[in-house]
Amino acid sequence: MTSKKQKILKKLKNKYRLVLINDSSFAEVFSIRLTPMNVLMLASSALLLFTFVIFALIAYTPVRQLVPGYGKLSDNATIIELTQEVEELTRLQKAGMEKQEALRKIINGEEGDWDSSRIAPPAAKK
Repeated sequence: MTSKKQKILKKLKNKYRLVLINDSSFAEVFSIRLTPMNVLMLASSALLLFTFVIFALIAYTPVRQLVPGYGKLSDNATIIELTQEVEELTRLQKAGMEKQEALRKIINGEEGDWDSSRIAPPAAKK
């Protein structure tokens, strides 16, 4: 088991050279010595940095509003209040439509039950 670990460690410490060459002049543009361990460390560091940047972006900017359940509590209260207002307006519209339909029937001379008590009166303001 330890010999397997030693083989892996030895492979991770092997040195390689990354060279960028200008294709037309064959001049060396850039050269760097790398080991697989260095590449692994660089990739994991970049991933960690990327994670922190994304976390900071979500935690400290208005983007957090897009995350479900991460909004302000005052926003929830506003949503509830607006929902109640929409329900009240819908109820008032329905009552108005019923009154309009009753008036239309009266004007056209149609027969029907003209009991105005069945049409809901507007609710008192709070």
